[in-house]
Amino acid sequence: MNKFLKVVSLLLVLSSSVYLPSVNAASSTEMLITIAETNPVLLERLNTVAIDNSELLNQLLKMANSKPEQLERLLDIAETDPEVFAQLVTINEAEKTEEEGGVSTLGINDEGGIIRP
Repeated sequence: MNKFLKVVSLLLVLSSSVYLPSVNAASSTEMLITIAETNPVLLERLNTVAIDNSELLNQLLKMANSKPEQLERLLDIAETDPEVFAQLVTINEAEKTEEEGGVSTLGINDEGGIIRP
């Protein structure tokens, strides 16, 4: 029975990784398999997050960069101080947007014209 629950937990966590971008999906799946083999307590914690809040799980997996230790640290922060974790998510998303060239320096003034730097 215990083995069955572990297998079901692993399947739930792995199925959550389907929502990740395809670039990171393979590495995230590999990371989750490593966690399942080496850290069953973390796997159970991730399973609980997968059931309760799949968006949080996706954020954790994206930010962990396929590093189990980093994933566990991020999960600890998310559980103990959600406000700090939300700030980390915001910072991480801003960094990625800037790297992709998506930050705009243009704006619109009161008359509807474009403000240039």
